[in-house]
Amino acid sequence: MTSRPGVAVILQELPTPVTLPTDTGIWFAAGTTERGPSTQATLIQSLDQFVTVFGTRQSYSVLYDAVETFFREGGNQCYIGRVVGPAATSGTKNLLDAGAAISLVVTANGPGAWSSGIKVGVVTGVASGTFQIQVTDANSVILEQSSDLGDQGSAVAWSRYSSYIRIALGASANVPVAVAPSALSAGADDRAAITDTQWANALALFLPDLGPGQVSEPGRTSSTAYSQVKAHVEASNRVGILDLPDSPTIATLQTAASGITSRFTAAFAPWCVVPGLTTGTTRSVPPCAYIAGMLARNDPSLGTNQPAAGNYGVAQYVIDLTQADWSDANRTTLNNSNCNVIRRMLGGIRNYGWRSNVNAVSDANWVDFGNARFYMELSAELDQVGENFIFSQIDGQNGSVINAFHDSLTGVMLDHFIAGELFGGAPYEAFRVDTGPGVNTLARLANNELHAVVTVKMAPFAEYVEIAVVKRMVTQPL
Repeated sequence: MTSRPGVAVILQELPTPVTLPTDTGIWFAAGTTERGPSTQATLIQSLDQFVTVFGTRQSYSVLYDAVETFFREGGNQCYIGRVVGPAATSGTKNLLDAGAAISLVVTANGPGAWSSGIKVGVVTGVASGTFQIQVTDANSVILEQSSDLGDQGSAVAWSRYSSYIRIALGASANVPVAVAPSALSAGADDRAAITDTQWANALALFLPDLGPGQVSEPGRTSSTAYSQVKAHVEASNRVGILDLPDSPTIATLQTAASGITSRFTAAFAPWCVVPGLTTGTTRSVPPCAYIAGMLARNDPSLGTNQPAAGNYGVAQYVIDLTQADWSDANRTTLNNSNCNVIRRMLGGIRNYGWRSNVNAVSDANWVDFGNARFYMELSAELDQVGENFIFSQIDGQNGSVINAFHDSLTGVMLDHFIAGELFGGAPYEAFRVDTGPGVNTLARLANNELHAVVTVKMAPFAEYVEIAVVKRMVTQPL
């Protein structure tokens, strides 16, 4: 019996499991914005938060509309990689001490001219000898205000959580004096000079440690853009959602889709129509936002192997499409060219294709884009299992550590078998986990290595359904 209050020291056989990111519904989106950080990926969990950090909708960018569509279609977490030009600059302002020396240097949280609309001042604190940092908009409406700060370092630390500014130490060792808020200088986003290099830099902000998910450059339809996403997802255990050109021409879409070959990307058309910002108007958005939102909506209950198509791909926010309906023959042509078609059906909008960008003849085993997403999830989950055995002492080829390793991997696979994501009437028909002596040889163990081979049969999906009706005379047996 335990006593409370008190301290209990317990013995357990294995360390506490390591938890790594495994949420497959996250969307990683790169694009241009009015403001916001451009040197790190920023997690956004609502459209309001996007506006606070990255600013309002801009005519030169589709990112605001794409992010809104993502959230309205069921998304809940989105990392933004902001794209700025090579000569982008951030506005600044110096806060002075009593001797007019620079106490603190305030820098806008991201490049752009927007910084001239932000004012920063210093307010006398409530407690004696303290001060507060105040951030206002151009109309002097307070946006943020710190609590009492006793020294310069506290101001620097507070600013790390600001949506508008970052603070660094100045040359003076003295705290700033009170001063009315005044504007930062204007920065520049240099977006006119943005090239493919800057887009690649934005994708690089999505570090592998952020976990699995979907990656897009919303609205970009060049072969270079596709190649950038392909390279990123294949190196980061993610999948790419690509936008095909907003075109009615079959050949144009086929040419675009043929520009990339990857098991881990899928391309969609046409573009989507969503409600406008004012009553009676509409906006067109790239399809990646709709697809990414549905995946985030579906994954928790349906799993990653289930296509977000057909009854599982019905839009909640998209109200129309930018192109007229294609004929059945043209849809077949597009599907065979790895162009996943979004359709008007049954009074709504639904996705009606789920092929990856592979050659269906030479790489038929990976045509199913759901299998690519399932692999992404498995890889993240099995990686987490492996992390829990790093630096474990190996007590023999048939010892407890290898057996525990085998059982942990098997547990992951059983969960997916029960969920129907593996093909087989029994677990042994659907997957196999091998950690035996043939895999963990004495030479490998002596080299401080622990190995496993997991073989799986991923469930396919029904892309074509045929129903035969046989009519019999009433006098004939069925």
